[in-house]
Amino acid sequence: MDRKDNTQSKKTPIEETGKIYLIEKLLNGSSNSLSDTISAEEQDNGHILVSHSLLLEGIDFDLVYTPLKHLGYKAVLSALGPIYAACHTPQTISVKIGLSGRFFTEDVEELWQGISAAIAEHKIETAGLDLLPSLTGLTLSLSSQGKQPKERFVQMPAPASGDLICITGSMGAAYMGLQLLEREKALFNSNPGVQPKLGDYKFILKSYLSPEINTTVPETMMNNNIFPSAGEFITRGLADSVKRVCRRSGLGARIFLDKLPIATQTFAMAEELNMDAITAALNGGDDMHLLYVIPLAKYEEFKKELPALDVIGHLSGAGTGTMLVTPDGSSIELKAQGWGD
Repeated sequence: MDRKDNTQSKKTPIEETGKIYLIEKLLNGSSNSLSDTISAEEQDNGHILVSHSLLLEGIDFDLVYTPLKHLGYKAVLSALGPIYAACHTPQTISVKIGLSGRFFTEDVEELWQGISAAIAEHKIETAGLDLLPSLTGLTLSLSSQGKQPKERFVQMPAPASGDLICITGSMGAAYMGLQLLEREKALFNSNPGVQPKLGDYKFILKSYLSPEINTTVPETMMNNNIFPSAGEFITRGLADSVKRVCRRSGLGARIFLDKLPIATQTFAMAEELNMDAITAALNGGDDMHLLYVIPLAKYEEFKKELPALDVIGHLSGAGTGTMLVTPDGSSIELKAQGWGD
């Protein structure tokens, strides 16, 4: 008689390991370990950057309250954002759409209206499209290529302690817009006769459903020879973006709580839902703003040319950690989803 070993080896939940550390483990700690959305290549006449984005129905969007046209536009931004963050110019985009049997020609045409609007607005030279079958609803996979002239790329400095961390807009608004939509969806499901109450929150709803990337910031920096030492596209929360910069540079960071730009509507919605606006600002997704690290020596120049850019902190020495500094001077370690900390 065969003996069965009933002992089961303990498996580690991914959230316990942390997405970032699992990626690094799978890539054996290579220099590309945090490049889970972008890849780069240096050529004789410039630097090429390729950005990838995958959006899954039920995970990244809900079609109950997301119009297909808005989704298409927003999907393109998700692929272009990392290219703008690296101060490259987007040139091409390829879109693959997975469709289940519940989608019709008119649905695809509406989705493409949003995609093509974003392509036209951002002056993309070449666009490709493919339609594929899906068993799990709607899936969007996008790849975009951008380029930066060699004379600019070679001037990009390495991050250094004291460099200023700046962002292009208020944080947490998109996340609170999502929470509002989820609340109204739940109320509607329980009572279809209830009309959604959305009129007083146009700003946070637009932040989630119809975001915009402030492309004038990288353009202005390049035109004035203000070269950032690092850049990130903020879609998974500010804390995540700051930790990515620190992980790549080997440095720490100090983010000042009283410097975080948070809109009045974000605070109001957070209070209404008994949530913390600061947590939304640090860890809420889909803000679609740009984070740049600017050398301290360029402070006067960028404040003159980019007065709307918010300085929220600075890089610090290696081993100092990524810290949130409160108004009373206390320091708290920044937490971010996917980091297992």
